Amino acid sequence: MTTQININTKSQLAKLIATENLTVQHNNVQTASFDTLNRILTLPIFKVQTGDIYDMLIAHECSHALFTPTKSWQAICHDDELRAYVNVIEDCRIDKKIQKKYPGVVKNYLQGFDDMMSKNFFGLEGKDYNKDLMLIDKINMYYKSSKRLDINFSNSDKIWVKKVDEVKSFKDVVELSKKMLDWQKKQLKKLKKLPDFDTHPLVENYNLDKNKDSDNNVNTKDSDSSDNNSDKSNETNNNDKDSDKDGNSKSTSDDVKDGDTKSDKEKPTEQIANDLGAGSGASDGMKLTSVTNISLDSNKERLYDNTKTFNYVSIPDVKLKDTVVSYKTFIKDMRLHIVERMNDHKDETKKYVTHLKNEYKKFKSDNKKTVMYLVKEFEMKKAATAYKKATNDKTGVIDPLKLKNYKFSDDIFKRLTILPDSKNHGMIMLLDWSGSMSDVLSKTVDQLINLIYFCQKINIPYEVYFFNSKRESTNYTFDDQCFNYKHNDFYFDPFILVNVASHRMKKTELDESLMYLYSMAGYFTERYTRQWYENRYDTGSNYGMPDQYWLGNTPLNEALVACDKLIKIFKQKYNIEKLSFITLTDGASNYARGKVENTDNGLKRGDMPYEGTLVVKDGKKSYTCKGVEDVYYSGEKITSTILDSIKKKHNVKTIGFYLIKRTRGYENERFFRSYGKDRDDSLKRKKDFTKDKVCTVDKPGYDEYFLVNVKNMAVQNTDLDTIKTDMKAGRIKQLFSKSMKGRITSRVLLNKFIQNVA
Repeated sequence: MTTQININTKSQLAKLIATENLTVQHNNVQTASFDTLNRILTLPIFKVQTGDIYDMLIAHECSHALFTPTKSWQAICHDDELRAYVNVIEDCRIDKKIQKKYPGVVKNYLQGFDDMMSKNFFGLEGKDYNKDLMLIDKINMYYKSSKRLDINFSNSDKIWVKKVDEVKSFKDVVELSKKMLDWQKKQLKKLKKLPDFDTHPLVENYNLDKNKDSDNNVNTKDSDSSDNNSDKSNETNNNDKDSDKDGNSKSTSDDVKDGDTKSDKEKPTEQIANDLGAGSGASDGMKLTSVTNISLDSNKERLYDNTKTFNYVSIPDVKLKDTVVSYKTFIKDMRLHIVERMNDHKDETKKYVTHLKNEYKKFKSDNKKTVMYLVKEFEMKKAATAYKKATNDKTGVIDPLKLKNYKFSDDIFKRLTILPDSKNHGMIMLLDWSGSMSDVLSKTVDQLINLIYFCQKINIPYEVYFFNSKRESTNYTFDDQCFNYKHNDFYFDPFILVNVASHRMKKTELDESLMYLYSMAGYFTERYTRQWYENRYDTGSNYGMPDQYWLGNTPLNEALVACDKLIKIFKQKYNIEKLSFITLTDGASNYARGKVENTDNGLKRGDMPYEGTLVVKDGKKSYTCKGVEDVYYSGEKITSTILDSIKKKHNVKTIGFYLIKRTRGYENERFFRSYGKDRDDSLKRKKDFTKDKVCTVDKPGYDEYFLVNVKNMAVQNTDLDTIKTDMKAGRIKQLFSKSMKGRITSRVLLNKFIQNVA
């Protein structure tokens, strides 16, 4: 039975071994590679029966990343014979260095090798190490077994083993490999003179009888599979990533420590090849290689998990100063806009200002009962929750009424009910300010304002933002963006987050800001519901808003990234123990516009990948997007991932309100379909939605997700002003019932909200 190794755990192991915070990625690749420009170590996905082989291979690849100079390796890759010998001796060198640096991996090397041997990874089953192998393979097995195999080295062989022990740098490895290769060819020339050459074990094991031309099978196989380092070099240097920027990489600095000259990193590959003498080995038509390495590379495919592909993307670091608009700036912008409108349309604007103040004052007065209703429900729910957690304890004071029981009961003391301390509540609300919200903004803002005054009344810290796309030119350079981008980051839209309400505001500031928000919402309702000219001459003309606050697209994900930082600041500053994070939207977020790539010419926007499972990295944590369908175009997938990250990091409760304008088409198919495995749940949701105009659904990333019918979203209060003294009893009853029904229905949403935040 095979087990899937915990990839996140092994990534941390790789980072630890590499002594710095590398980016470690596991993917469907045959060999490891190391991107020195972006410090990304890519490892294959292995399925093995124990973790020792995997740990050993991770340590081995990290050692290559640290100690093998990539450009120098590339310089000798075209020489198949030399490369095969360098493979073996370089592995001996770097394995010794990593085991010395991290003694904890020695056990993994020992047990990992034993597992490989038991599965015949090196192709030596039934073979005699001393007779069937050339010196290079004897050395390979001797060092890979941590010198435990019983191999008989001749006196001349021992000299070579000692030289392998003494290599310090990659240059030493190349020089020794050349000498050993030349020596081995001289030994073969002597062997060929023997009468029994054709039946010698080495001839069959190394295909020496078929190895007289350059197109032999062994050479081809060796060229294709060789060692991890060959593919590492090719993958890493596609785009000349090992240019002068390698000077900052760990591997380069270690190359210098290993004895390479500091100027090597500035030399072209061809010059390094000449310096190393690559390709100068003597040859008589017989190509030499390491058969144990060829077998190992071939058998490694048994460890690979080729069924999975991952695509790694990171959440970028947001610039709060460039994205968050303070409430003071918002109020100032609105005041300046009104002054400009006064200059151009004085009478109409003045008339509207007076009308707006009176209308908003009436709105506040009408909804006082609603706010007080919310406060009452909140205190009741909070008290009920506290009572459920209450405990009884003895006070130590004798209860006179229990003294008569002292002969048969020890419980003669008064008891005290202990209620748990209440938690510090806090709330952050996020309003969608996109174009599709235009015809429902007014009702949504009405509900939102009630919730704001509710927070104000119970005196809890709160912040309210609306998010919108940045309306300036989109020809931004990376320096002008809303994010500090780096390699592999999502490329997001420019956006703003406008703080329209806060517990930090004075009462006059709060009323003014919310009045502007009320007016802006009303402006779009009038504009997009054919009320543009209605009562215009009596109330004046709505003065609108500054250009930057007009409706745009839906940068919900961008806003969530900013809120991630804001939540941390908010909780720490006000010592919040129970934070509710609320979103009010009518649709999914924008999809990511691409992925940032770091090249030798700087940052650029690349395309999002199309295949595999999306793995989103947020700081040191990685999250796998559930499902793969439409994963790269669906903003919802990214939304749920960011929300999961926020919940785990900050211990908040996420509540979403999805505003539905119609129950046909997309929404009906998505939430209320009458077929499939969730048919019963869908029908129940539809029944609740029809009755209460609101229902809950399961939504990744949210603790509670409400579907709200915006047609019935307006808050209604009991209105009996239309009842006249001369009305009949039946008519009075009808009006009263209608008013109470509207009042109860409009409060279902508020009730559900209170249940979740109390």
